[in-house]
Formats: sequence, structure tokens, C-alpha cells
Amino acid sequence: MSKRFLLILSLILFISNSVLFAQDELLENRIVQTKKDTRTFNILSLEGRTVKVKVLPDYARNTLCVIYLRDTVKVFDYWDVFPETSYLSRQFLKINYEVRGGSNLGLGNSLIICVSNNKLYEALHVLRYTNWESGDLIKKYNVKFALVTRKKNYVIAASVRDNSMSTNNPETNYHYTNRSTLHFDKKLKVFYSIKHDLYDTVKVSYHNTTYRRHIEGNFPEIFLEDNKYVFIGGQWFELNNGAIIKY
Repeated sequence: MSKRFLLILSLILFISNSVLFAQDELLENRIVQTKKDTRTFNILSLEGRTVKVKVLPDYARNTLCVIYLRDTVKVFDYWDVFPETSYLSRQFLKINYEVRGGSNLGLGNSLIICVSNNKLYEALHVLRYTNWESGDLIKKYNVKFALVTRKKNYVIAASVRDNSMSTNNPETNYHYTNRSTLHFDKKLKVFYSIKHDLYDTVKVSYHNTTYRRHIEGNFPEIFLEDNKYVFIGGQWFELNNGAIIKY
């Protein structure tokens, strides 16, 4: 075996080991950062009992987890930026997190959770903002939530802003604002705009699979300008052209 071949082989092994070491070090750093950024929040259950909810940004798996007892809400469409968690009220925790967008596109979602009878619920899960730039065209969409109580019923006021600005094509510019009222379903523990019948065979998309399924029933839906969401089987989906996409 020539010295040149041995030299090349040694170099390849050295580079491979270096890459593996760097990957292991990066993974270890992500695990350490996950532990550092994990937070526990005290909230009131809907029955008035203080409970602890853990928000865990798993940077190693690019997954955001919300944990209460044996229940876990997992967000797979999560970009590893520290989530902003705040109290919408003592009973509702709002989690704003980032989503990996495309070129010149910024995305973020809002997840609102609550606890009832030792169960964790996704009371709302929707698109929070988009920022998109292409040439001189700038489009921005943003929604903010405020909780109010009306005769012991929970209600969310959702304020939507949608803007499009272009210097070269000013005729396409618009500035849209709207305020939506979302009511609370005490049985399902979710906020909604309306309840609507759905009887159709639709494409169902999750982070790792897509299939077709026949769905029928009356389901809570949320309308925030052109964005539509439906709550089916304990999960929120985006409604989009005959398909439902898991949030």
C-alpha cells in the first residue's frame, strides 16, 4: 500500500472524525440550550386550581413541546428561536413561536393553551404574522389577541392588520384592518368564530405524512381575514383549497 494512499486515507479519517465531533458538539450544545430555555408556568385550570405547565423548546429535534402531566402538545413546524410565552389571563397561556419561512419570508404562529380536568387543550393555534419582501414589494400580516370576559364567558378580540406596499405599482397597495370576536366553547375548550358543517373528502397534511380522508360533522372554525382554521379531533388545522393542514 503506497504512502500516498495511506496519507489520503488518514486525511479522510481525520476529516470524518472532525465532522462527527463537530456534529456531536453541536447536538450537545442544543441539548444544553434546551434545558436552559425550558420554562415552567403556573396557571389556573378552568376549574380554578393552580397547575404547572412546562414549555420546552427542543432545539435538537426542532420541536416545541408544551407539557402538563401526561399530555403533550408538540409543534413540529418550529424554528429554533426562543418562544415568547405570556399570560393572556390567569387561565390562558399564549405562546408565540417562529416558523422557518422561505426566501425573504418571515413567519410566526400563536398557540393558546389552557387546562381543564387534568387535560391540556389547544384553545387556539393560528398564524400570527408574515413578513415578505420581493424587490420593492413589502407585505405584512399581523394578528394580536386580547382576552375579555363577558358574563363569565371567555371572549377573544382578534385585531388583524394586513398591508401591501409597492413603489413601482402603487395601484396594488392596500391597508386592511379588522377586528374579530372569538367565542369560547366550554365543552371543547377552544375559541371559534362560527361552527360549520363539513361533509367532504379532503387531503389531510401532517408534518410527516399526507393522505385523503372523508370527514363529516359540525366543527369550530376561526376566520382571520382570508386565513381559515378548523378544529377536528382535538387538533387545529388550516383550511386551504379542499385540504386541511395540521398546525
